[in-house]
Amino acid sequence: MPSSINDLLSSEEISSIRLPIESALTLPASAFTDDRFYQLEIENIYKKHWIAAQFESEIGSPGDIKPFDVCDIPLLAVRGQDGKLRVFHNICPYDGCLAAIDPAQALQEIVTPYHGWTYDLEGKLIKTPYWDGSEEGNLDALAGKQVDLIPVNCETFLNTLFINLSDQPEPFAQYIAPLFRAMDEYDLAGSKPGLDKNGNVYTSIACVNTNWKTFFENACINVLHENFVHAVYNASPEVPRIKSDGISSFNNIIDEKFMALGYNRLDFQNTYPPVEAPHMGKDPAKEPEGETFGTLYPNFYVSASSQFIETAIVLPKGPGVAESNVCYHFQADVAVAEEAVEERRGVADGFYGAFMEDARIAEAVQKARKSPVYSQHFYAPFWDAMHHYFSNMILDDLEGG
Repeated sequence: MPSSINDLLSSEEISSIRLPIESALTLPASAFTDDRFYQLEIENIYKKHWIAAQFESEIGSPGDIKPFDVCDIPLLAVRGQDGKLRVFHNICPYDGCLAAIDPAQALQEIVTPYHGWTYDLEGKLIKTPYWDGSEEGNLDALAGKQVDLIPVNCETFLNTLFINLSDQPEPFAQYIAPLFRAMDEYDLAGSKPGLDKNGNVYTSIACVNTNWKTFFENACINVLHENFVHAVYNASPEVPRIKSDGISSFNNIIDEKFMALGYNRLDFQNTYPPVEAPHMGKDPAKEPEGETFGTLYPNFYVSASSQFIETAIVLPKGPGVAESNVCYHFQADVAVAEEAVEERRGVADGFYGAFMEDARIAEAVQKARKSPVYSQHFYAPFWDAMHHYFSNMILDDLEGG
C-alpha cells in the first residue's frame, strides 16, 4: 500500500485540486479506479472517521447479534440484555476464527463456533470448555492474556449504528451536530422508521458499480444534474433551481462534514408528488419549510422532506463498487399505522426510481474514468461549490494521514 498521497498524485495534480473553484480541477480519474488509492482511503478515511455501518433495527431486541463487515474488517453487533447496542471486533483471541458466523436472536451468551469459547453479551469471556482439559475450563489459567472481545466505538442516530475504528475518535455529538443544525425544524426524536406490509422496518440494499466518491458526488452535492437525469425534475417548471438569471433557488449547506442541497419547500410545490401524511415539524402547527438532500461525510446520506426523511448507508466494496442500504422515517404514528402502509410504500418506490436513474449515471461516470483523455475535469462555480469542497476534504484526509 502507498504510504502517502504523494505516491499516487503528482504535485501538479495536487496543486490543481487546491486552486480556487474558478481555476481548480477535480481529483484525477485514477483516484476513482486505482486500488492503491482506494486502500489509502480506507486507512485514512474509513478507519479514522465515524462511519454509518448498519441500521439499528436489524439488531433490535436483547440477545440479538449480527456479524457484518466494514471495509473487509469483520465486526459483531450485539444487543445486550440491558438493551444497549455494542460492537466488537468479530474474532476469538484463542483460535483466530470469527466469534460468530451467523446472525442470531434471543441469545443469553455467545458461543464461538470453532472451540466453544463463551462470552456474555458485553464481550466478557465466561467459559473455555475443555481448553485446559476441564469441562468448564479454568479462566485463571488465562490470567494476563487478552481474552475478551475487543470493543469498537459505536453510537446510534436515526436508526443508524455508527462506528469509529480509531483509538481517539472525535466526540460523536460534535460529528453529528451539523445534522441537528440543518434539520432544526424537524422532530427527529419523534420520528420512527417506517414498517412494510409485514411489520418489518422497510430497508432496501443495492450495489452500484461505481466508486463511493462518484456515488457521493452525484447523490447529494451535484445540483445541476437533476433535470437531465430525473424524469420528475425534467417535467417540473421549477428545475433547474434558478429563480431568474443568476439567482438560485437553492443554497449550498457546507457545515463541517455535512454537505447538502438545501431549498425552501414552498419554492418546489410543483416538483414533488404530494405525500398525504402529517409533517415532521417540532411545532405541530408549523410544517417545516427547509428541505435537504445531504451527506454527512463520508457515508451517511440524509434527505429531509417535511413528511418523511430518507437515510442511507453507502459503504465502499472496492474501487468500483458501492453498496447502498436505505431506510425511511416518518412521524411516529404514520411509521407504524397499517392504513399508511401504501403511503410509505409510495415514498419508497419514488426514491427507488430516482435511485435507479442516479445509479445509471454514476456507473456511466465510472466507466468514463477509463478514458485516456480528460483525466481531470473542471467546476461550474454557480453549481459546484460542494463538489469542490468535497474534493479538498478527500485531499485533506489523505495528506493528513
